[in-house]
Amino acid sequence: MKQLLHFFYLLFVLLVLDCRLKKPVYHLTQSEAETRFEIIEDIHYELDVHLSPKETFEGKVKIRFFGKKLGDLRLDYYEGKIKSIILNEEDLTNLPYENGHIQLPAYNLMIGNNTLTILFETPYAKTGNGLHKFTDPDDKEVYLYSQFEAFHANKMFPCFDQPDLKATFQVNATVPKNWKVISATLPHSQSKGLNPEEISFSFPESAKISTYVFSLHAGPYQVWEDKFESIPLRLFVRKSLAKYVDPKDWFTFTKEGFAFFNSYFGIPYPFLKYDQIIVPEFNFGAMENVGAVTFSERFVSRSPMTRSQRENLSDVVLHEMAHMWFGNLVTMRWWNGLWLNESFATYMASLAQAKNSEFKETWISFFEKMKQWAYEEDSYSTNHPVEAKVSDTEEAFTQFDGITYGKGASVLKQLVYFIGEEAFQRGVQNYLRKYSYSNSTLSDFLKELEFASGFPMKKWSKDWLETKGTNQVELTTVCADNQFYWKIVQSAPGSENKLRDHKTILGLYFFDKPNKRLSFEEFPVVYSGRSTNAIFPLKTCPHFSFINAEDHDFAIWKWTEPNKENLEYVLEFDTDPMRKLILWTDYFRQVQLANVTFDEFKETAVRIYSTETDIKIKRWILSRLAGDNGSTYVTSRFWFPEEKRIQDLNALQSFLWETLNQAKPGSDEQRYLFVSLIESTYTTASKKRLYDFLENRLSINGLKIDQDLRWNLLIKLSSLESDRTQIQNLIEREKKVDPSSRGVNSSLAAEGAEPNRSVKEKWIQVLLNPKSSQYSSSTLRVVSYSLFPEHQKDIQLSFLDTYLDALDKFNNGEDENYLDAFAKSLAPDFCTDETLLILKKFTGNHPRLPALVKKTLLKQIDSEKKCIQMKNKHKDLINK
Repeated sequence: MKQLLHFFYLLFVLLVLDCRLKKPVYHLTQSEAETRFEIIEDIHYELDVHLSPKETFEGKVKIRFFGKKLGDLRLDYYEGKIKSIILNEEDLTNLPYENGHIQLPAYNLMIGNNTLTILFETPYAKTGNGLHKFTDPDDKEVYLYSQFEAFHANKMFPCFDQPDLKATFQVNATVPKNWKVISATLPHSQSKGLNPEEISFSFPESAKISTYVFSLHAGPYQVWEDKFESIPLRLFVRKSLAKYVDPKDWFTFTKEGFAFFNSYFGIPYPFLKYDQIIVPEFNFGAMENVGAVTFSERFVSRSPMTRSQRENLSDVVLHEMAHMWFGNLVTMRWWNGLWLNESFATYMASLAQAKNSEFKETWISFFEKMKQWAYEEDSYSTNHPVEAKVSDTEEAFTQFDGITYGKGASVLKQLVYFIGEEAFQRGVQNYLRKYSYSNSTLSDFLKELEFASGFPMKKWSKDWLETKGTNQVELTTVCADNQFYWKIVQSAPGSENKLRDHKTILGLYFFDKPNKRLSFEEFPVVYSGRSTNAIFPLKTCPHFSFINAEDHDFAIWKWTEPNKENLEYVLEFDTDPMRKLILWTDYFRQVQLANVTFDEFKETAVRIYSTETDIKIKRWILSRLAGDNGSTYVTSRFWFPEEKRIQDLNALQSFLWETLNQAKPGSDEQRYLFVSLIESTYTTASKKRLYDFLENRLSINGLKIDQDLRWNLLIKLSSLESDRTQIQNLIEREKKVDPSSRGVNSSLAAEGAEPNRSVKEKWIQVLLNPKSSQYSSSTLRVVSYSLFPEHQKDIQLSFLDTYLDALDKFNNGEDENYLDAFAKSLAPDFCTDETLLILKKFTGNHPRLPALVKKTLLKQIDSEKKCIQMKNKHKDLINK
């Protein structure tokens, strides 16, 4: 009897623990989506909303759909108020509504046509997801915009929120009379509302699209109009920011995109108009809503844009436009196919820039940004195949990473190098024609590519898309009697990695040292398996060789200590920026792998900087030397005793200051050098110089200290000043000068950066309770990233327990963008064995953390390991 009682007691304890561990089931599983797809089709939404500056909005949605079979039907709707539900004339208002959805009973459905009508009231979002509301501090005007990817349409209105339930959308919106309303189509009529201060916009039915690319935006936006052939083009921004927007650039980049994509895809733009809306407090760079693309205000500069900024804007405009075909016209069936959208749009944007824009350097930028993001993401234990398994929409959010964007696009670039541009283009055109206005899978895409190219895609897909990990390659060369022997040895680190077939370029340099020149030859090679080798004749033996010369391959070159003197000769005298940046990046990777010290890298970088002419490479060098976060020479100085740190940072500041004074007035380089000067400021002398700039006691010919640079100066100085008298007066003065949203956020960032534990405590409490805060998620994100700069790790350490306790209390119904920012911005990056052990224990003891939080912590564990290895490489220097 005692044994039986003991058994039931244990069972009870386990049940209680299980209930405590289980979290609200808000996110949609793939299984639920597949079940819902089997039940309904042919969906039409009629959405009628009343939008105003209040805290909530009311609406009615009428959903017509065809029932294929009977079954309980999930309706998604997150944290709103259901006023009534009528399904096929039956009142179902009293159905249980919890965890973000309602189950419509099978016995209320019909085989054939069904009509579902819902009256609802939804709070505006502060998170940037759902229907977000923003009040402009400049003029108090209110702006609304929607953001629905991946599972946020249901945060605005009740719907069947999954990508393969495509539907048409017809909208009626009543708004204040000075507002504009933007959606997937152009409004066909306007009428006065019952309230004389309001106006109603009616929009015609859209094409069949997924819920996550439908959108609705409203407010007193300023608008510019243009046209490409018969396509109406419009650009919107809030009024107080309009003076900083150059519509000429926006429309030029847009027209270049249409000219290229209409031709490349062989299908004219499939929708009726093209709007671009620049919106505040946006979580991402941009979002490809059908016919109404939203962009972050980060793309609006309050000073003249650098060429790099303009190139980046062009790239993002083209990326989102490519989605109109690849993502919107043809859509993945489920979120495991997200790469089909994002990888393709990333690759196509660079291709469009290279073929039809002023930015011919685009593939260098691709290598610098996307490729390195991909390599880094694939180096973590959290890596995944390009075509990932995604069990639910919570996990879907974790897929918006360097593998889905960067690696997927890099793999496509490698494929195109294998099969040729023409065959790839034919396959893409066939695929788009076949699956227009519907959904597709990986196999659908591969079949069309294989048919067009004759290339066996099944093995390629298994190797490159369905298996995770990056290959490492070692290059061995021997040359004698003008016979050149090369051997590539391939490895596949990681338990699930594999050896792949690669096509790359072997680059050979020939030096003419007396005349300080060199020449270059390249040879396409294919390698596979464990080892590949060959011999070919040359006129003379090369002095230096390297692999992946034009960046078609996706592999890490594992150095076997190449001659540093020869490497530096190439970096100094080669004139090709792509080759040089590849070699610079490979060299810096040796620092990250703890094979080379930061001090050695800095010595090379400082010496060669003055001979470099390419601005991209100069900016890259500066970011690795002077950046104040991540793995840089500046952050590595905090491994050293104070005396050595000050000595090294003063020396770096001297180099930057001298170079800044020699830079061309008004040039992009001048601005990059000044930003580097700010970021590397730490010592008394360098602080004084920043104050002199702020107080106009110091200036440099051609350098304009604009409002955003002034805030950069203030935030840096605020982070260094315990004595608040001078800096606080400057911050208060600047708040009056710049009452804009950027000014407000920057002033809060300056406050958060203060080296004062009580200030940190205040903001930590705000960050722990975002829903009760007066601030938007966007503002909180800005503050969180300024809270613990590199030189305040002693203060951050005292909040480690608070941070970990907070992560334990978050659940998987929290806004994923906020969770991601909170976890990343405050993650303990102390570069010590002790904090590494704490992170490991915490993560191991908390298996049910939200997916994004868990991923962030696992990546932080990997980063701490790498940092400790780098730090140990410097041990002899530290102990001097």
